[in-house]
Amino acid sequence: MHMSLAAGFFAGAAGLLAHVADILTCYSARPELEELFHGPGDILDFHKASTMMAKKNIWELAAGHVLALIFIPSGFAGTCLLFKALRHRYRWLRWPLVVFLFSFYVAGALMHCSFTFVGLVASAPERGHVVPPGLRDDLKPFFEIICRLVGELAMLPGCIFTFVLLAFGMTQLPRWTALFTPGPLQLAVAVVAPYMPLSVRMYMLVTIYNLSSGIWHLTMAMAYWRCGFEKEPSKE
Repeated sequence: MHMSLAAGFFAGAAGLLAHVADILTCYSARPELEELFHGPGDILDFHKASTMMAKKNIWELAAGHVLALIFIPSGFAGTCLLFKALRHRYRWLRWPLVVFLFSFYVAGALMHCSFTFVGLVASAPERGHVVPPGLRDDLKPFFEIICRLVGELAMLPGCIFTFVLLAFGMTQLPRWTALFTPGPLQLAVAVVAPYMPLSVRMYMLVTIYNLSSGIWHLTMAMAYWRCGFEKEPSKE
């Protein structure tokens, strides 16, 4: 189980580094963003995202892109701990869980790439380049389809699934770890962010997806490291 524990801590660290990628690629707290950004859904809007990244320089976009491609998929390593933690009667969920989380983390990297593309186009005038006519119109559906699929349609059932998995005792990890799955963390940001100062709000909105993944994996790894797995109930 030492390998599973190491994988959990590695996935947590990967989530934290992926959140650095989010900051490099997306974060901005310019005053004109005050009225545009209030909740997590706002960063998935093409025009708002373009405004947010209009002042980004090329090294920020490049560094964020490299970090995202390395560390967002690396979050999949945390599946190893969950794979081992499932109780015997739920072992049939192992491979569906592996396929789901693998697909989700790869799609997350693709979603970040789409932000990089938008940032390159949005910041081109700032670097003295002319954006070809029609390019923004072509990029808009590409960006919004990927973001809606990953950030909304896949995120909701994924958050519910991971919360239920831990909260209902389907794993041998403590049930309180369900509070630190991505769902509750993202819900907390959605509730609190509108009341935060712009700089804090923008940090919360652009980082919550990857940061919540990192916190989740670190929580599970710490829980296992400190408490171990709960014993399986004896069979009658």
